[in-house]
Amino acid sequence: MFRIKDHVISLVAVFLALGLGILIGTTLSDEMLITQQRLLIEQMTKEQKGLREERRAMEARLQTVVHDLSLWKKYQEALYPILVSGALTGKRVSVIVHGAEMPPGVLEILRDADAILCNLIRIRERQALNDTASGVGAALAALTANELLTAEMEESLAPFLADERILLEQLDRGKPDAVILVLGELEFTDKRLVNELVAGLPQDRFTVVGLEWSSVRASLFGQLRAAGISTIDNADTVFGQVSLLAVLRGNAGNFGIKSSAEQLMANF
Repeated sequence: MFRIKDHVISLVAVFLALGLGILIGTTLSDEMLITQQRLLIEQMTKEQKGLREERRAMEARLQTVVHDLSLWKKYQEALYPILVSGALTGKRVSVIVHGAEMPPGVLEILRDADAILCNLIRIRERQALNDTASGVGAALAALTANELLTAEMEESLAPFLADERILLEQLDRGKPDAVILVLGELEFTDKRLVNELVAGLPQDRFTVVGLEWSSVRASLFGQLRAAGISTIDNADTVFGQVSLLAVLRGNAGNFGIKSSAEQLMANF
């Protein structure tokens, strides 16, 4: 027979079991959370210790590199006058820059080597020249070689000089022994203009050498090498500039740090 007392006792037992379950579950959850937090803290501590050790190793390595660079700089300073001074005495050089900035140190090392800078020609990027540049390379080659320009050459060159798409910095208008072509990325250089320059500066009369920055990735150097012209692909470094002196002294080849170079430096 159903009794209310038994029903109440059953309900109390159910609620007690439920409460006990909640209490146990809460206790276990707190213990698991504390354990997870402890493990996380231990892991972070280990990682922080590893990072500190790595930082100390990097600082030590940096100090070593700075020390080595300081020694290398002193070595360069001591070696520079021995290699450079008088290396190009009496050598007459013209420089043509197209689609790029002049690499730092190139003009300085030419000056310190006692070379005579005949002229410096700066040609703006290909996009500024447009399709009317036909014949300009031939005119510039004649100008660089200190030859008389035909009326047609003067006419083709005049508008580029007038709006300073081409700048002439004439220091000494003599006939050069060598011509340096400083070229930029392929997208900034005019292939036809460079072809005309190369054709107008025959290598039986001039030493022609191409220079570019180490950062140039797509260039016209393949075109220059196919024409038998020496190239230096790291003209913004001391290694490239020493190679330039060597090439101007007669050591032809393709030098630099890129895959197309034959060796890092020319024999001086």
